[in-house]
Amino acid sequence: MTRYPLIGVLFATTVLAGCASTPQGLDRIQDRASREAVSTVRSGATLIKEAEQQKSQAKAQETYRFAPAMTDSANDYINDAKQARDKGKADNEVRELALTALATFEKAQDHTLVARETLAPSLAHLEVLNSIRADTYYPSEYRAVNEDLDGIIRTLETTGAPASASQTQRQLLLDMHDLEVRTIGFIQLQQIRNRIAAMREAGAEKLIPRSFSTATTALASAEDLISKTPRADAEIAAQREAAKTAADHAQIILAMSNEVLDADKDNAEALVLRIERWLYNIAVALKYPDIRHLPMDEQSRQLAEEIEGVIQR
Repeated sequence: MTRYPLIGVLFATTVLAGCASTPQGLDRIQDRASREAVSTVRSGATLIKEAEQQKSQAKAQETYRFAPAMTDSANDYINDAKQARDKGKADNEVRELALTALATFEKAQDHTLVARETLAPSLAHLEVLNSIRADTYYPSEYRAVNEDLDGIIRTLETTGAPASASQTQRQLLLDMHDLEVRTIGFIQLQQIRNRIAAMREAGAEKLIPRSFSTATTALASAEDLISKTPRADAEIAAQREAAKTAADHAQIILAMSNEVLDADKDNAEALVLRIERWLYNIAVALKYPDIRHLPMDEQSRQLAEEIEGVIQR
């Protein structure tokens, strides 16, 4: 998952925003609070209580996540208001600080609604990543997408313009999709991948080219499906089973091929007789005459006909 392009976009967005870290409009809040502090009939103590209520509401709205700078600023103002009150400062000063805190908490909540709506696709995708425990399988990549999301949130808070998140969110969603694909692929296919890798290391490509090719093709098909539709659970389960079956078959063929290659004049007959015994066991189960004197392909043909007859009876 390539993260650097998104970091570059975030940096460029910040530059275009004037490299400002202060959210838009906070200076106007301070000016308005200064004017209102002169005319309001509410006391500083009353305004502090109102600001505390707004603080609780802001916490419930998770403004600390979606409007962190505003929330920090509001907390600073309410703390300053309390200190001014406790030090016996003029009530006008207390009122101004409390009003600024109150308005900033309100602005943080309003912005949080905008941020949630703007970033809804990314937030929904993050929930998917959490549900499949992507952080367990790819912790560094999971941290990266969270850091990028936090960066977009900070930029959005600074600019106050949803359009500022458009390009960066598109890239983030691509990165999230990539992480989802890798996680689902690991969960569903890693054991099969490991088995195929072990067979390749054991020379399966040369010893059993057809069976091994079937297994690798089935795995590639499952990987392709996951890369395109990682949430197609039923289809993925079917493709995974097909890949597992192909890998099982290749593993059996590889083992038998190695057994044949390892055979010599002292154990070659025993190997053939053991294979013949497998057909004979079927004949015994069917109460079929002993036909071991026939070529094995003929034995299998007759036994197959007998089984078909049993099924049709």
